[in-house]
Amino acid sequence: MSMRILLCCDKLILGAGMQALLGQHGLEAQTKTSVRSTVAAAKEMAPDAIVVVAPALSIDDTHELAELSRMAKVILLARPDTTPRAFEALRIGVRAVLSLEDPPEELIRMIKTVIEVDAIVAPLTARKALDQLRTGQPPVPAPPPAGALTPREAEVMLLLAQGRSNAEIAEKLSISNATVRSHVHHVLRKLDAGTRARAVAIAYETGLIDAMERQAERSP
Repeated sequence: MSMRILLCCDKLILGAGMQALLGQHGLEAQTKTSVRSTVAAAKEMAPDAIVVVAPALSIDDTHELAELSRMAKVILLARPDTTPRAFEALRIGVRAVLSLEDPPEELIRMIKTVIEVDAIVAPLTARKALDQLRTGQPPVPAPPPAGALTPREAEVMLLLAQGRSNAEIAEKLSISNATVRSHVHHVLRKLDAGTRARAVAIAYETGLIDAMERQAERSP
């Protein structure tokens, strides 16, 4: 099945290069140079994902990013100095934040992950900003302690946070797809999350991911 991608990039040469890159990987792309034209195109073509390239929009453009996120799954390519603030964008519906300095193959992988899997992905640089981002924001349901998840469920949760698909998780853990689905179901139930993306968001924002990573490091 062809994946339709809408690019919002106000640099003509950069946009043309990205469109060509996506085409090489079987992604049908169309480029717009303004937010207004991107919104109009999104209404017409119903893209599978919208890739927004800074400086066309930045993490500070919350209204515009939220509007686009209601229309499709949005991936924001942000300036490296702003990626620690990624959760500000993820809170309003953006599905993934990458740095403009990330390799092209990571962008391709992330586009396909966001489309194929109900995922939400934050850069590692965003972790340090979590405490600041919680201030003044609506409360997030408290998750169970890391120990409430079985060791295998914790492994699955950490892989979900990396944006991995069920097939990738099954291969990584040497288990069947059916077993992965069962673990994912249990994780969602324990976190009181309706979707994988919501589970990852809760796990990041409440510090559950950090707790599980520390627990994994202590394990022999």
